Amino acid sequence: MKVLGLDLIQPTYSDKVNHLRAAAALWIFVFHYYHFIAHSFFEPLQSQNPFLLLVYHGYFFVYLFFILSGYLLAKAYPHKLDLKSFFAKRIGSIFPAYYLCIFVYSLLFATGILELKLFLIIFSFDLGAYPRLLGYLWFINRLLECYLSFPLLWWIAQKTGQTGLATSYLLCLLAGAVWVIYFQVTLPDYYFSLVLCLSHFILGMLAAKFTATSKHALSLVISIVIFMSLLECLHQSIWQTPLAYTWISLLWLNFIAVLFVVILRAYLLTVIYLPQLISVLMQKMGNISYSFYLYHFLVLHFFIIHREYLSTDNSLNFMGLFMISTISAVFFQWLLSMMTHAVLVIRQGIRATLG
Repeated sequence: MKVLGLDLIQPTYSDKVNHLRAAAALWIFVFHYYHFIAHSFFEPLQSQNPFLLLVYHGYFFVYLFFILSGYLLAKAYPHKLDLKSFFAKRIGSIFPAYYLCIFVYSLLFATGILELKLFLIIFSFDLGAYPRLLGYLWFINRLLECYLSFPLLWWIAQKTGQTGLATSYLLCLLAGAVWVIYFQVTLPDYYFSLVLCLSHFILGMLAAKFTATSKHALSLVISIVIFMSLLECLHQSIWQTPLAYTWISLLWLNFIAVLFVVILRAYLLTVIYLPQLISVLMQKMGNISYSFYLYHFLVLHFFIIHREYLSTDNSLNFMGLFMISTISAVFFQWLLSMMTHAVLVIRQGIRATLG
């Protein structure tokens, strides 16, 4: 259909999932660009401009990945879970791309020989084990831990339904609250980040189990209005520098998780029409979102070191670094697919020879 000369299409369910992945990846890039290229890291922001506030606090978009992962896994395994197939898919989706990124980092930025410990950090609970440049990969560790917990959470959901998942979610919140209040933790706190990410993962699973119909558009509007009002009112006093956790910041981060659930359900379950070009571009971006996340910060770090290559025009810098990050993500995803194909061909050849 055409509206104002634009070709509008109705995205499929899988297209919408990729749109959400793309939105999260793009905003994380915006957040990192703002704090590491355009300004100093968490330099105090005095502006009350809603857009700048969203950019400044863009760190919370990483939690959308956890909610989306929990939601999609719960939908994919409603009644039966084959552990072998489940873990094979998770290993295949995470480890090859992760290790290729570590290898690229070692070639470009490591000062000495390739260190074996870099390839083992993904199994570490201590996220401080990462070199400073690779600190953003904490997300992969936490996602892997959520995947490891999924069979247990799936079993709880099968036995007790929503009640068991809701109880698990509340226990995570309680554990996080006790840890925050008793130890007065600051970022990064490894134990708190685990219960926080796991609680968001469980919330995504709960969202998938919730079958009641609701007025998604109205819920979305109300949630966003409340969110922006809180951000505007409390930014200066409480969340000016979100490196210290308090009980109210715990509530804040989980309110964001609930907001993302509302957005996710509204977007996936509501019939919408989008300009065809935007829908296709977002779908393509969603397909490379993991690769984009892995490589975007390496690109930013290169230009942090070599600021002489940057322009005085901030918009030009943003578009240039975004394009380089996208091209890098596409290239390394293609390279990984070629390497995977080569391994499969070799394995088939060996089997044919032995057989």
